[in-house]
Amino acid sequence: MRLTRILLTILLASCQTRERALEGVWRTDSIRNFVNGFSFTNNAFDEHWSTFEYGADGVMTERKKEKFKTYRYQLPTADSLVYTDSTGHRLSGFQIVKLSDEHLILKKAQKPYLPGKNQELYEVRFFTKIHAASTAGSQ
Repeated sequence: MRLTRILLTILLASCQTRERALEGVWRTDSIRNFVNGFSFTNNAFDEHWSTFEYGADGVMTERKKEKFKTYRYQLPTADSLVYTDSTGHRLSGFQIVKLSDEHLILKKAQKPYLPGKNQELYEVRFFTKIHAASTAGSQ
């Protein structure tokens, strides 16, 4: 029983640390799509790419030009990120491949295009954290 509490405490602390590391503004660097052995990487930044601002209050704001959308976010485990709407309905989920002070890598499984087994489709998004000193000239 005591070991279970210790492990739970460690797990909760790990998730809280990850949440703090996620807080801030992240710029999309590239998006890689993998479809059944073929891959394509889009790293040509343009005005259609969003920035993502994760707040300490569990709200993520996606900004694209003058438009923005807000979502709730959660880290149910140390390696997963979930977006929900205001009612708690799950909208999207990602595997956190890497989360550091500078870089975030998210992976999301995609639904197969064709019927049948043995299909592997996923998207990997690469982000760089935008620090307050660099935001004045970048956006």
